[in-house]
Formats: sequence, C-alpha cells, structure tokens
Amino acid sequence: MVNTRPNKRFVAIAAILLIFLIGLLPIAKTQAQTYRFTLPAYEVEAYLESDGSLTLYYYMLFENDNSASPIDFVDLALPYADYDLRNIEATIDGQPMPEVNNSAYVHGAELALKELAIQPGTQGTVIAWVRGIQGVLFPYDQPDRENYLNFQFTPSYFGSEFDRSRNTEYRMTIILPPDVGPDDGVYYEPEKWPGEAISEAALTQDGRVYYSWFSNNANVHTEYSFGAAFPASAVPAVAIIDPGDYEEPGGVQEPSSGVGGFSGIWRSIISAMPCLFGIGIVIIGIFSTILGRKASSKRKLEYFPPKLAVEGKGIKRGLTAVEAGVLLEEPLDKILTMILFGLLKKEAITVLDKDPLSIKANEPLPEGLHEYESDFIRAFTESSKAKQRRSLQALLVQLVENVKNKMKGFSMAETQAYYKDITRRAWLAVEGAQTPEVKSAQFDHTLEWTMLDDKFNDRTQQTFFAQPVFIPRWWHLYNPGFAASPTAASGPAMAAPIAAPVSGSSSKPSVSMPNIPGSDFAASIINGATAVSSGVVGDLTGFTNSVTSRTNPIPVSRPSSGSSGFRGGGGGSSCACACACAGCACACAGGGR
Repeated sequence: MVNTRPNKRFVAIAAILLIFLIGLLPIAKTQAQTYRFTLPAYEVEAYLESDGSLTLYYYMLFENDNSASPIDFVDLALPYADYDLRNIEATIDGQPMPEVNNSAYVHGAELALKELAIQPGTQGTVIAWVRGIQGVLFPYDQPDRENYLNFQFTPSYFGSEFDRSRNTEYRMTIILPPDVGPDDGVYYEPEKWPGEAISEAALTQDGRVYYSWFSNNANVHTEYSFGAAFPASAVPAVAIIDPGDYEEPGGVQEPSSGVGGFSGIWRSIISAMPCLFGIGIVIIGIFSTILGRKASSKRKLEYFPPKLAVEGKGIKRGLTAVEAGVLLEEPLDKILTMILFGLLKKEAITVLDKDPLSIKANEPLPEGLHEYESDFIRAFTESSKAKQRRSLQALLVQLVENVKNKMKGFSMAETQAYYKDITRRAWLAVEGAQTPEVKSAQFDHTLEWTMLDDKFNDRTQQTFFAQPVFIPRWWHLYNPGFAASPTAASGPAMAAPIAAPVSGSSSKPSVSMPNIPGSDFAASIINGATAVSSGVVGDLTGFTNSVTSRTNPIPVSRPSSGSSGFRGGGGGSSCACACACAGCACACAGGGR
C-alpha cells in the first residue's frame, strides 16, 4: 500500500521556500523600478495672464542612467490651486504624451510615457504646458508697495534618490501680466539658488515684463523658490485670493449650512467682502498708475542707481562725448549714433547700408580706439539682428559701468553741468562761424558734442538752411557710392576748436572742397540717427530696459518673516503650497519620480 500523505519534512521545506520566494517579490519589483537620471537642461516659464490665471511651461531634458529602469512616468507637481488635467498638453520627443493622470506621488499630474519610455542610456525631452491655473495671487503685505500682488513659485523637482544632477543648465522665468509697466514690477531674490540674484529683467517682444534666472550649476532635486510682485490693477479683483479665506491642503472644510437663514446671509456678505476689497484695490491702483506714470517713464532713462548721485567733490574732466552722454543719461539710440559718427570721423568703418544699418571695419583699423568703439564694430559682425542687439546692450552695460567707476569721488551734479556747458559752447562755436567753410569745419570737429543737445535735429537744419556745406573727408565712408573727397589740405582755413578741455575728440577739424546743399547734409545726418534707432535698436523702451535692468536694477524685495507668509500660490513641487510656514511641510516630501 502506497503512503499518499505528504512527508512532513517536505512540507516544511516547501513552505520555507514559498515564503522565501514571496519575500523576493517586492525586491524584484523595487529593482524593476530603479529610477536614476540627470537633467542636463531644465527650463520653466510661469506666465501670469491678464485674467489672473497662471500658465506653466516645462522643458525637461532627461538623461537616463545606463543601469537604471526605463523612465516610464514623470511626475509634474503643480501649485495647490485650481487646475484641470484636461488643460495639460505634454509631449515626449515631439510625440503626444500617451496619458496624463493624477499623480499618486505629488500634488499634480502623472505623465505616463508608456511605450515611449526613455530607455537606459538614452535621452528624452519632455515638454508640458499647463494652462488656466487659478488662485495663485495673494495681496502683497509689504509697506513699500501698497496695492500690489504677490506671486511665489517653486518649480517641480524630483527626489534626490532619483535625480543625480549637479550641473544642470537651469532657467526660471516669470512673465508678468500685460498691463504691468516696465518699472512697476518687483522680483524677489530666489531662495537656495546657486546663481545670481537676477539674470535678466526686461521686456518680451510683445512688451510684457519678465524676470529670468539662469545657472549652469543647479540641480533638479532642490526646492528653488522664485517670486515677483506687481500692481493689483493688472488683473481682475476676482483673481486675488484673500489669505483669510485660504485653507491649506489637507484641511477640513465646514459643511455648507445652506443659503437660507441669518447665518447664510451673513456668510454671503462676508464672502462678498474680498470682491469689494479687490474692486477698491483696482480703483486705487488705477489712480496710482496715472500718478506714477511720469515717474515711471523717467526711470527708463536712469542708467545709474541713486547711490551714484551721492555728492563727491569736484568735476570729473576728461570724459569723451560718448561717456558724457551716458553721464547725462541721454537716450541709448543717441549714444550709439554718437559712437557711429565717432568711428566714421576716425575713418575706422564704412557704412554699407543705412536701412537697415550695416557697416564693415576698414583695414587697418586706426590705433587708439576706445573699448566701446571696438565693441560696436564687433557687434555688427554678428549674424542676426537679435544677436547684434544683445551685443550692443552688453556694450552699453559695460560703458555705463566704466563711467560709474570714473565718477567715484566726484560730484555728479557739477560734472553734468560742466559737460552741458561744453555742449552749449560747441553749438555757439558752430552757429557763430562767419563763413560756410568755417561753420562746416567747426560742425565736423564738434559733431559728437553737438549731438548731446536735445534740439540737435532742429539746430542742424536751421544752421545749414539755404547755404552750402563743405563735406568732411569721411563723408564717402558714410554715403556709399559717394566719391572720396580730396584731402583737407586743399580746403579752406580751419576754425579753431572750442575753448574747452575736451578729451577723446574723434579728429581734428577738417573740410574738403566739395560741397552739398545744407538741407541735404542736415537730412543725411539726421537720417543716420534714425537708422540706428529703428534698424538696430528697434523697440527703444525694451532695448533700454534690458540695459538699465542690469545697471540700475528694478527694486528687489523679500516678504518679511513677520508677514502673513503666504507663498503667492506657491510653486509646483512636493512642497508647492501657499503654506503659512517657512518649512512648508506638505505631503509627498522629497519630490516626484
């Protein structure tokens, strides 16, 4: 008879083996989901729209580790505010994201890559747009900016056990609503940020103020906080969140007790108060904007911070006309025009085309060019107008800094008066000349100085009305196709230079025998300035703001520790909430996958 009962020893061994195998299952699962990656490039843009909503743009370049699992999910943390998953558009390497769901790891969305997963040892680019996020703007509670709104944001980040980035090229940009003026916004110094306090503060092509921070020494597992404030009048009052009505995530709302009865009426009245308060803010903001418009427009041409105006002693002599123009805070298109004509007088360049302005350097270049003159020539070797503008802006930033350094210890007011007087005497010398020959020579000699006069165009036309102008010898370099003129030696006697210690004069007075009607000469000079303004500078306000934002930065502010502490709608991360606490101890700490 065969014994069919299981051997006890066998059963025990089988049970132990089964338990061991079951114990291995979580380990195998964990190993199958080992995420380890870096992000060489990470870019976030936060657009605050005219209706008070927020639009987010994410650009994430993932580099998956050779020994890691495929990146099949990307968690995109979002602000603790009102958003709709249907308003999220995402792509992976240009292809639509297979699925967008609620994330189980962060407050936000789970981008499911599925069959488009980023395989080990490969790269993948994830781009996401999130539109229509509501409830991210709070009253700004600092006394220096009344009737302002506060927006603070922490971009989505990943757990440090997943992200191994060390040198990510990281850019964060906040774009303010369209109705915010160039000088109305305030940015905050970012928290934990390894880069500069601000990289760029300027205007977009459609005139919106933006603040941008860039670092190539960042990572994507640290919570970086960025923020800005702006006038409440730029958005509807209904977009403003009353801190008293804000309830942190995870809190318990009281159940509604209905609309009827005294308590319901009283609750309705209380709930309407934020709207009434917001309307009041808008009305006050409109009046503040009107009253402040003159001061705001003035600041656009203030290249120097107020501290430079602290009086030193004496006059700083020896500045060139261009440097004096910067000290007098002349418009930047005029400064560039002065540099252009200074180089023409030194015969260092030839104008190939005036509209749009195109120049080439003459070989060999004359010795002793100023740094800004060499930079001007180099700027026009750039391949595009956008690159030319950026190079010219960098030139002007450096020029302002140089003038600032030269003015240390000297009186700004006395020095400005001194160079205004030189400009006045330059024109007196031109207008007081007795003959067309001498008038032409004097105008040529003092051209950059006379340009500093606010009425340069009118005075040039009036001075040379109905009389010939003996053209300078550099004229053929300015007017393509015009024959080179004889040397000045064959011309009439020169006028004496103005009696002022002017440093950096571009050339000695010189005229040549050929002449043209004064009206044509004046028009050609004036049109040259117009060509610089329209063809090179473009939008003067935006161009200037890109310079002044670096030489005279827009005020920086930071919410005080004793304030309400609301984080302006917060940022999208595991700790991306409008918490009233410094640590912001929200759920899902450590970031997403």
